[in-house]
Amino acid sequence: MSHTDAGASLKLDPLRQRSGYLFSSFVDFICLGGGSLPILIVLLAVPSEEYKLSALVAVVMFSHFINNPHFMNSYQIFYSNYKEKISAKNLKSGLAIRYVFAGIVVPIIIIGFFIYATSQSDPVLLGQSINAMLFFVGWHYVKQGYGILIVESVMKRAFFNDKEKLLLRYNGIATWIFSWMLANREIAASDLYGLQFFTIGTPEWIYLLSAAVMATTGVASLIVVARKKMTSGGKLPLNGLLAYATSIYVWMVVAQIDVLLLIVVPVFHSLQYLAVVWRYKLNETDAKFEHDDVTLFNGLLVLSRPRFEFAKFVFIGIVLGGCAFTVIPTFLDYYVEYNEALYGPTLFILLFSVFINIHHYFLDNVMWRKENPEIKKHLFK
Repeated sequence: MSHTDAGASLKLDPLRQRSGYLFSSFVDFICLGGGSLPILIVLLAVPSEEYKLSALVAVVMFSHFINNPHFMNSYQIFYSNYKEKISAKNLKSGLAIRYVFAGIVVPIIIIGFFIYATSQSDPVLLGQSINAMLFFVGWHYVKQGYGILIVESVMKRAFFNDKEKLLLRYNGIATWIFSWMLANREIAASDLYGLQFFTIGTPEWIYLLSAAVMATTGVASLIVVARKKMTSGGKLPLNGLLAYATSIYVWMVVAQIDVLLLIVVPVFHSLQYLAVVWRYKLNETDAKFEHDDVTLFNGLLVLSRPRFEFAKFVFIGIVLGGCAFTVIPTFLDYYVEYNEALYGPTLFILLFSVFINIHHYFLDNVMWRKENPEIKKHLFK
């Protein structure tokens, strides 16, 4: 292959970043939220009970390749070079302390709670961890949608000022609180993996107040975007705005209309997350192994080293996801004796799921901060 051919093939690499996008206009649109809209509309139009089982089966299948790996990818990035991140020379910085808290302290707290709750034979207390998980998951959705908006505004050079960003954050917080109030409007028993938990119930006036704050900040955010469009000559981070709107309004509020929508939303959230994580990892591997190749199968296949490292990262995430969400907890549920009458038949599947979902929020709260030098170096390359 000539140098000209090699250069042409490099430009055609579908994983290579295009200017102003994580991948391309179309791929970003599908992954960051646009792909969820037609599917959610179709699901909303079909009878829930008739298709609930089919949707559950489909979600389980997609979870193995999208939802579960997105959690594991965050662990792979967070704990890589972890000793260096928390070393003595870095501990003076606030970021290093955050790495210690999220990476060491938070897991100890969660596991300690699990041990205490199960030692007390108190399924109600353990059920509160499910409420905590739902609380952090909702806040995580909002922060991710806002974060992607800011990421694309940087890539598109369509910046929001500090006051505009503050208002967009307030709108996200208000919508998250409203969605939490909506889910907890009445005290009701729910079930997850055989363990019952209760929504807490909120007074009507608090629910209405949260709705009013959401509406007010939502209108103000629309004004901010409209003004930005006029002052920037129509230059807007459209896919970022789509990610923001779908994350906080469609996935957090509209999805509560029907159980089928709630079932599939985590898959779209994970796809949105993977678009950012994979772009970060691709840029990182490109920077580390720019001119290296890997020869496989006795010379039958030659891959660029960056693409090999990226494929290995994705594969490890899939394997770890299968182990963490299925293989290990199922093994423990089968061989460890506990009171199934109190906790249901899949206690460890529940504990692993709750642990990973809550811990994931704290990991991301450290990794994807603007002060993190690794993010600045590789995500915006």
